[in-house]
Amino acid sequence: MNKKPAMGHNPLGYRPLADAKFDFIPQTESGSGEDGVISNFSRKKTVSYYLETEVIEQIKRIAKEKEDSYSHTANELLKKAIK
Repeated sequence: MNKKPAMGHNPLGYRPLADAKFDFIPQTESGSGEDGVISNFSRKKTVSYYLETEVIEQIKRIAKEKEDSYSHTANELLKKAIK
């Protein structure tokens, strides 16, 4: 019987993430700290709010027009409303 080579992932060939190099990702002012660790997310938390359907649809429309994410657009609108 002829064995065909296996297709797919080999778990024995797994390399830990510690060996991975991410130097192809550029450093940005808001995305990485001095040590190269992403620090922007440490300031954020996940919360849930009940919003009117019309408000959600308007935020989605604005985000689509700006070609931006829904959460970023909602965050920016809330920041402006607070100021």
